[in-house]
Amino acid sequence: MYYNHKTKRPYSGKNIEILESTGLKGGFMTFRQAIELGFKVPKGTKAIAKIIRPMEEFKEQSDGSSKVEMSGRKFSVFHISQLQEKTS
Repeated sequence: MYYNHKTKRPYSGKNIEILESTGLKGGFMTFRQAIELGFKVPKGTKAIAKIIRPMEEFKEQSDGSSKVEMSGRKFSVFHISQLQEKTS
């Protein structure tokens, strides 16, 4: 199962295929989420994949109506095995 380690929500759609290609299972998170949860990303560690978050864009048309277009924003994610817990 592929899920966001911080939110515990499973990934869906194309993101499952992207994460399957890594050969790793379990929790993934962004750099910012890792820092918020108290993990350290070792220097030189590369993100394992770029997932896509679908976003709606509302575009105004010339006739005054609006049109919804779907786009996506990519986020680099790290697998939980790449991270170290901070020791205080």
